[in-house]
Amino acid sequence: MIEIFFLSSLNSIFYFSSGLFFAQKILDLEITEEQSNIFKFVLYGGIFLAFLGLLLNFFISLGKNLNTILLIISFIYLFTVEKNILKKVLLYSLLIGFACSILITYDNTYRPDAGLYHLPFTSVLNNEKIIIGLSNIHFRFGHTSVVQYLSALNYNWIFNINAVVLPTGVIYFAFLFYLIYEIKNTKNKNLLLFYFLLFSYFCLKLNRFSDFGNDAPAHIYYFFLTSLALNYNFNINKKKISEIIILSAYIVFNKITLFLGSLIPIIFLFFKKKIFYFKIKPIIFISLFTILFFLKNFLVSGCIAFPIEKTCSKNILWFDRGINGYSSAKITMLENEAWTKGWSDQKENSKSYEVYLSNYDWIEIWIKNHGKRTLNKLLPFLIFTIFVLLIVLNIKNQSNFKKKEFKETNQNKIFYIFLILNFVGVIFWFMKFPVFRYGYSYIILTLIFIVLICSLKKVQKINIEIMKKYFNILIIFLFFVLVTKNFLRIKDNFGADYYNAPWPKIFSYSKSNKKQEYEEIKKDNKILFYLSKNGLCMYGPAPCSHFMIEQLNVKKKFGYNIYWIKNKN
Repeated sequence: MIEIFFLSSLNSIFYFSSGLFFAQKILDLEITEEQSNIFKFVLYGGIFLAFLGLLLNFFISLGKNLNTILLIISFIYLFTVEKNILKKVLLYSLLIGFACSILITYDNTYRPDAGLYHLPFTSVLNNEKIIIGLSNIHFRFGHTSVVQYLSALNYNWIFNINAVVLPTGVIYFAFLFYLIYEIKNTKNKNLLLFYFLLFSYFCLKLNRFSDFGNDAPAHIYYFFLTSLALNYNFNINKKKISEIIILSAYIVFNKITLFLGSLIPIIFLFFKKKIFYFKIKPIIFISLFTILFFLKNFLVSGCIAFPIEKTCSKNILWFDRGINGYSSAKITMLENEAWTKGWSDQKENSKSYEVYLSNYDWIEIWIKNHGKRTLNKLLPFLIFTIFVLLIVLNIKNQSNFKKKEFKETNQNKIFYIFLILNFVGVIFWFMKFPVFRYGYSYIILTLIFIVLICSLKKVQKINIEIMKKYFNILIIFLFFVLVTKNFLRIKDNFGADYYNAPWPKIFSYSKSNKKQEYEEIKKDNKILFYLSKNGLCMYGPAPCSHFMIEQLNVKKKFGYNIYWIKNKN
């Protein structure tokens, strides 16, 4: 646990420093002692490092030597910032490190996706520069998140291999403390309620590291983008719109199902009703990031956005054109949609993917299974939200409230816009990929904006200090829930004897976390890939697959490995 605390703290410093560099050199933000809420620089650090990892991997593997150099440079840069900012960074990093040690100790990685492709792809990044046609080894390599680049950069000579699990925990608590800071310092009553309800969801439901996977970071950044947009409330300038654009793009790079976030900059520009020139450095950054991300997708899978078949080039050597190919974009798309709609829950007369999706009969099956699970996950937050709403509605009005004040502070325009945006997201989620983890930020924000709109007039009549008094009491309770749930897990697993305890298991899901056994699959005395003999690949030799691949070929051109499937239909 001490090691987890120490490395999480260092990881936080790494992100703080990178985020400060990004804010100063790319966004041109002024960093002063009075800088509001520096926790956001951890999130910006994640963006910058993901970009850096993506860029470098086109030319070199993200190995220990390179990663160590990047870490040392970031530590050196940190000492160029103001002394008071440096003190805050070090203090807050210790705070995040302590919180991460509670969250991560004796917990597990997200099953089964971590073992299927999160950890195996991280291993690929640590050992190889970009592999063309990598999705032919495992189709899930075609739609990985940029979070894996953050994980890969954590493997260096100062950290150890276990540190590849840390980025999601650091990002999680950076945003949680960001919300607490905003709750404490905001003077806007509606935003206070928004921040508090969002904070309550994190503590009540998004509180187990083993539930995070690649989904949590994407949703966290979507929540962060929304909070930033509400804070700006259409009062934007070149720097603010640059932040909004970069965040909206980065969310898509994490999870394409949250693509509606990319509409937020457009909405802001529409309501600004004024054309202005963008700052050049942020535009260059996001343009390069976008090109690199989609180029990476194309080189790995033959598709700009795998598995959307319309974005694929069927004439490219490494694109799997087979009708029944395991890495086929069409088959992958059908399989993903069918499974999210409960295809595997059919009890008899199992239909094919195409037939199952051809009408709306799947809704009945979904309601009985995924629907119930979704409701169960939402129920604690729903009950707590109703409780908070009742508290707000029963707080006595301030005696000096005037109707004119409400008009001056009325934010219902932006609330209605974001309610519509997220409700559209909920509809799209339900119609295309109705598994809770794929779209819970749409769902949670829809509920929160409904509450904000219902209580809009009442909130303006309440003294903000009274609201904060009630919320501070509830924050203590929510933190108690978060900490207690994780301490109980530590207590139940304390002393568990497995390899690398108490870190999450990254080598196998066996009781001992014993490293997997792998078979070298060769062709013409060259290793094609490593086949996991005992289940999922986890973190091991790369590239790896847990199933045999027929007709797989590889060749090297200009120093790059190219994988393709022979005898395609």
